Amino acid sequence: MTRTQDATPAMEGGPAKVLAAAATGTVDLFRKYGGDVDRIFGRAGLRTDDLASPLDELNLQQYCNLFEEAAQATGNSNIGLEFGQNFAPKQLGMLGFAAISSPTMAAALRNLEKYFPAHQGQTSFGLIQDCDILWLSYRIFDPRIKNRRQDAELSLGMFCNIFKAAHGPNWAPLEIRFEHNKPDGHDEHEMRFNAPVQFGRRTNAIAFRRRDLDALMPDQDPYLASVVEPFLQGRCDSQADPQDFALAVRNEVKLQLGERLPNVAEISQLFGVTEPAFQKRLRSHGLIFNDILKAARHELALHYIADMDLPLTEIAYCLGYSELSAFSRAFRNWTGMSPQRYRRQS
Repeated sequence: MTRTQDATPAMEGGPAKVLAAAATGTVDLFRKYGGDVDRIFGRAGLRTDDLASPLDELNLQQYCNLFEEAAQATGNSNIGLEFGQNFAPKQLGMLGFAAISSPTMAAALRNLEKYFPAHQGQTSFGLIQDCDILWLSYRIFDPRIKNRRQDAELSLGMFCNIFKAAHGPNWAPLEIRFEHNKPDGHDEHEMRFNAPVQFGRRTNAIAFRRRDLDALMPDQDPYLASVVEPFLQGRCDSQADPQDFALAVRNEVKLQLGERLPNVAEISQLFGVTEPAFQKRLRSHGLIFNDILKAARHELALHYIADMDLPLTEIAYCLGYSELSAFSRAFRNWTGMSPQRYRRQS
């Protein structure tokens, strides 16, 4: 994972959605800080009635804007951070119940990863392995959603509370990373997460120890799991979109790019399926993994090259090239000119 943020391509299709369960408790929180609830919701394009059922869908952009508007209206720039820290896993609705009813923390994260598309669309959610440390990565990849600082901070707080459900309230991550720049009042972030916090990274992520996966979930409930999982699977199946799948694969590839290239087996694992099943799904959508890999490297190269403070050698490293000369050849094939010339002209 590198210090720079990655670019996202333009996309078509309808707006991303999130289940209204994710907004449980917003009205009380906004009132706690003296916010005019109707005005906050209205400026975000929502109504409080939109939260009547946890299974109703909200426009994800409006959901993100809701917390951005609340931060401005209440004067509490860390309102999303506070919301996430106090958000119980069961408040996530069906997705939360799928996690807490699992037998172990490992199974809880597998269910979160598998069923997250049923809860929220156009979002990358998955585990990244780094030796004995694992990263739980979360990132909205809909480029139409620009203001998402509050969402990132509340979401990582929610996910940490699932770990605490298994390990107890004193559990803390090894590190927290956010894609947005360091805000004013950032000292509160380290206090609330009880961990080092970095900003301006490629994605939002939680670092934790591999052994944390072994913990038993105290509220495991096979019957509850048998009720909620078919519902979540049905939503995943009904919302499957070839374009979204291609974009999701490309974003996962971009997250994994570094000193070496990710392979099909690693990406299929992030999608929670076997490599043959993943390859079959690629073929069914007319996709070739190597083409996606090339497109991801090309896309990130154009983004990195615009950062004048980023050395070309580091760009090559971030894209999985062992030498600058190899990156330069590839870049010339993409653009018809060397990285140095392209950077000067840009």
